[in-house]
Amino acid sequence: MKANRKGFFGSHAKSSAAVVSLAIHALLVVVALSFVAVTVITKEEKAFEAKPVNRPKMQLKKLQVPVNIKKKSVKKPKLRKRIVVQPKMNQNMPDIKMPEITGVKGGLGAGAVGGLGGGEGLGFSMPEIEIFGVKGKGEKIFLILDTGNHMLIDEMGGIPAYNIIKDEMVRIVEELPPTALFNVCIFQGGQVQTLFPALVAATDSNAAKTKAWLDPLNASANAAKSGNFGIQTLGSGGVNKSGNYRIGKFAEPLKKGGSIYGDEWSGGRVWYDAAMCAMQQQADTVFILSNSWGHQRVALENVPTMDEWKKTTSAGKKWVENVEKGRAKLAEENAQRKAAGQPPKVISGGEYGIIRTYFDGTQRPPEPDYYYYKPKDFAQAFVMMKDQYRPKDVQTASGLKKKSGKVDFSLNVVQFIRQDAGSDERSSANFSQLTQICKGQYQTVSGLEEIQSYVK
Repeated sequence: MKANRKGFFGSHAKSSAAVVSLAIHALLVVVALSFVAVTVITKEEKAFEAKPVNRPKMQLKKLQVPVNIKKKSVKKPKLRKRIVVQPKMNQNMPDIKMPEITGVKGGLGAGAVGGLGGGEGLGFSMPEIEIFGVKGKGEKIFLILDTGNHMLIDEMGGIPAYNIIKDEMVRIVEELPPTALFNVCIFQGGQVQTLFPALVAATDSNAAKTKAWLDPLNASANAAKSGNFGIQTLGSGGVNKSGNYRIGKFAEPLKKGGSIYGDEWSGGRVWYDAAMCAMQQQADTVFILSNSWGHQRVALENVPTMDEWKKTTSAGKKWVENVEKGRAKLAEENAQRKAAGQPPKVISGGEYGIIRTYFDGTQRPPEPDYYYYKPKDFAQAFVMMKDQYRPKDVQTASGLKKKSGKVDFSLNVVQFIRQDAGSDERSSANFSQLTQICKGQYQTVSGLEEIQSYVK
């Protein structure tokens, strides 16, 4: 048995050694495969040496013009106001700019289209009007023209100058935007006429009516033929607006008991009635074209009437005689002018003008003491009249009701004066003060040449 075991191991010794060797080699291969060869390459840092370079140095020059650097200002946002939109009339509309027109500047004027008097504006930019150097801006324009003989005298430029004034008024109306409202008023003493019953839109049709109404007024051809001047020479149409406009200070004489304090408003109300008509129609921009402040006064005592004085006194009888002689002289002069193809001579002031022109030393009729109305009396009366006729539901574009008792209009005056004399102190002082109170402008224009200079 022992001999057999030995033989078995001895016979298999070589094969066992080979198996063991293979196992070891296999293990070494596995171990070898599990290693990764990493090659680390290290680079040497290279140092570069910069060679010095000689560069030319430039000297800086100082700036010839100092530069101011301003910090940009940042505006803080403003709070928006609350906007109340009114139905129909007071809508907030975008600002529409129209091409600039000579004499009338601005975009669309505001107002109700058509013949609606007192209509509120639509909120467009208001037209700016300039007539004989006086500027005004508004939505509802009221133009007032004096048509008395005193506007036609030679020293003022005569009828040719008056025709230019009329043409300028017509041009202004023609160039108003059609959405503006306007009216034209003529006065002569206490007589007042407007072209339309109320403010109307400045359409082409209404502008044509204005021209047709004013063209024959005091025109030289008609005057020379008929001898008539003033309101009676107007074209067809027009509305009589004469009436009792006494309010405020102007109503006091009636309250104080009759003629002792002036039943009669002596000297004529001239432009006052026309301006009160503008307030009734709610105009916001008024232009008065006249030559004088006038006798804006009221008698404080009784004196004999003019007719009584003429009949009962020698001075009165002499007055009548000289008036007749003066009128004969005027007729003779105008006959000569007509033969020479010239416009007739006009004398203002009625009998007083005739006496002043031809018999200046004649004794005048007796006069009482007067109270002369002041500019503040007029301004207060205008405000009261406008408030009295203001529609109760009228509001501004912001939706707020207009305050009463405030001047919310501008009154502007162009005074035409004699070329050979300046404005009388009473007229210039009173017109200047009144236009300041009423937020307007005042200008004097002297003679034909200066009138022409504004329209060339």
